[in-house]
Amino acid sequence: MSKTYLPSLDGLRGVAALAVVGSHFENLSGIQLHLQDAGAAVDFFFILSGFVIGQAYEPRLVAGLPWRAYMGLRLGRLYPAILGGVAVGLAVAAFAGDPMGLGLIAQFLLLPVLWGPAVHGGELFPLNGPQWSLFWELAANALHGLVVRWLTIPVLAIIVALSAAALVWASLAFGGLDAGWGRSNLWGGPPRVAFGFFSGVLLFRLYARGWVTPRLPYPLIALLLGLCLVRWFPDAGGFAIRDIVKVVVVLPGLVALAVNSPVSARLTPVSLWLGALSYPLYAIHVPLLRGGEQVLNRLFDAPPAWAWWLCLASTLVLATGFERVYDAPIRAWLRDRRRAART
Repeated sequence: MSKTYLPSLDGLRGVAALAVVGSHFENLSGIQLHLQDAGAAVDFFFILSGFVIGQAYEPRLVAGLPWRAYMGLRLGRLYPAILGGVAVGLAVAAFAGDPMGLGLIAQFLLLPVLWGPAVHGGELFPLNGPQWSLFWELAANALHGLVVRWLTIPVLAIIVALSAAALVWASLAFGGLDAGWGRSNLWGGPPRVAFGFFSGVLLFRLYARGWVTPRLPYPLIALLLGLCLVRWFPDAGGFAIRDIVKVVVVLPGLVALAVNSPVSARLTPVSLWLGALSYPLYAIHVPLLRGGEQVLNRLFDAPPAWAWWLCLASTLVLATGFERVYDAPIRAWLRDRRRAART
């Protein structure tokens, strides 16, 4: 574990991932969890990613790490779980009897590296919807690696300000920031990832220069994040303004607070577990839930609530196994290959 490792960020990533899973579970099952605002977790992921990527890679990039090697590291981190999620999505589509059309085959082959979304309509990635955010994150990673030498703090502040203005425009246009995941709202994706990722990088730069935020009890920060992902007063409207305030002000503030708020020894193992599970869970939960839905619809005319809860629990268990048996070993194997190539 590196000296700069921050378990506080891992724990919050896990809380956000669980909220996203809960929102998709709610959509499929009809069981009300009031997590309609969990889409803001994606913006939170982008902010965390910018901070962590800045911390882990910027010194190496400035020291001469080639862009191609940097992107190889990012693909090695993200792609095993992406491939696994698409493979499960293909299996679920076959189980459901969906035709394996050109769009599905192209998605399986191209994934987010090339412009796979352009070959079909509706969702950008119908086999595994959350892939849309990974597509935009890889784009942000690629841009960051190319321009990092010119990203001074004033330049980052300008980028963040301009992308925040674009976020306001997108939120007013779409009635909120639930955008970037489909062809009809495609242009909402770039301002979301640009603001989130580069505000995270900016927070890292300020943190590296000794910027200190107040310390809060870590459980309180996790609770505040959870409250941001619950839709309070759903009939009140005003989602466009609420989303802007939440994404532009509250979520970056929570990351800044978490950086300087240590996790207690008692909570550190939980935070580590949540962090390890968060990305594989995010990458694979939708096809797992859809597979569970197919099974339940074949077993019951109207699946009871207990069966849906069992489906959710099974998804969490399978995602845990996916991380331990598939994702972590493959990433370790890739690391060993890179080390062997350098020696």
